[in-house]
Amino acid sequence: MSTTSPNCEHVHDVQDFTPQDVSERLIAAKEQCRLRGVRFTPLRQQIYTLVLQANKPVGAYDLITQLQHMRLSDSDNKIDSTKNVAPPTVYRSLEFLLSEGLVHQLTSINAYVPCCHPRAQHTAAFLICEQCQRVQECSSLPVQEMMGFAEQDIGFIVERSVIELSGRCQMCQ
Repeated sequence: MSTTSPNCEHVHDVQDFTPQDVSERLIAAKEQCRLRGVRFTPLRQQIYTLVLQANKPVGAYDLITQLQHMRLSDSDNKIDSTKNVAPPTVYRSLEFLLSEGLVHQLTSINAYVPCCHPRAQHTAAFLICEQCQRVQECSSLPVQEMMGFAEQDIGFIVERSVIELSGRCQMCQ
C-alpha cells in the first residue's frame, strides 16, 4: 500500500510483496550487484529472499532458523546442506545487503526489512506498529531537510541513518 500526503513523498508497507514481486526484486538485485561488481552469493540471495518473503521484520536468528529448516528439506540447495549456518555468516550477509541498499535495519527491534526503493538513494523514516508489527517506510521532505541540515549546515557526514517511530498503525487504532 502506498499513500501520499502534502509532507510525504510516499509511504509503503515494507512486507507486502507478492511472489512475483519477490522474483522481480531478486532479479533486480542480481543485476544491481553485477553492475557494481560485487558478489551476490547464493547465501546472500537466500537471506534477501527470506527478508522479502517475511510478513514482519525479521531478526538474524529467525533467518538462521529458517535457513536450517531449508537445508534439512532441500537437498538440491546450492549451498552445502551439511554445514550449519553460523551467526557471523548471516550477519556478514545482512551487512552486505545493508551496504547495497537492499534492506534496512530497524535498530529498536533488532530486525531487518526490505527497502522499498533499493536502487534509489533516499532517506526514510520507519513507522513501526507495536501492536501488529506492521512497518511502513516513509520518505518525506522533513526527513530529507533534517539530513541536509546535518550535512550542509553542520558539516556532519552521515554514513547511515535510521529514523524509527513506534506506536500504533492506522489499522490498530
